[in-house]
Amino acid sequence: MTSLLAVDTSSEACSVALRLGDDVRERHEHAPLRHAELLLPAIRGLLAEGGVSLSSLDAIAFGRGPGSFTSLRIGIGVVQGLAWAAGLPVVPVSSLAAVAQMAAERAGGGSDRIQVAVDARMQEVFSAAFVVGRDGLVKPAGEERVGPPEAILDAMDPPYIAAGNGFACFDELHAAGQAAVACFPELLPHAAIVARLALGWLQENEPLSAARAQPVYVRNKVADKPGGS
Repeated sequence: MTSLLAVDTSSEACSVALRLGDDVRERHEHAPLRHAELLLPAIRGLLAEGGVSLSSLDAIAFGRGPGSFTSLRIGIGVVQGLAWAAGLPVVPVSSLAAVAQMAAERAGGGSDRIQVAVDARMQEVFSAAFVVGRDGLVKPAGEERVGPPEAILDAMDPPYIAAGNGFACFDELHAAGQAAVACFPELLPHAAIVARLALGWLQENEPLSAARAQPVYVRNKVADKPGGS
């Protein structure tokens, strides 16, 4: 599969990409609370620029989270509806992995280990560790978790690359970011990276039916505060 539409709405950015072979076009806008407004026009615009119809593509890749509950629901709802309408399968990609991939490429070496920490609100972070594989794509090196920022410190043995706004939002992670080979707290998932990781995923997996386009929240009770009943 070489032609993919990719969507990520797990963060404050609304990100859409169209990959046709080696040609990649992307629309990425930092637009908190405007995902519902921007997503479909961005998709239509990219398809028009590429001169293709949605049904002519091979699949739709999507950032499955974890991330913002509301924006994830918006984005994945659109992905599921489009996939059903066009008869396309879908490919799930971790939004944390997208951040890790960007960080690994920006760092340009120094370590093949990446620690991601993203603000999950409620004084918690979404976190995960990744390693760079032989194909240059990041692979998970453990489970995705949500919890207090200090909980990830014991697992961060240098050298490592740090990525995600958790390293800027929480004093508990500030020293860990400074100790990293490189630290990129500004990174948000990009759909072009989601598309690249989706191609890697498809090397070992079959795409999923549209009905299986589901968000991964990590936090089981998204409306509850930590310690609540």
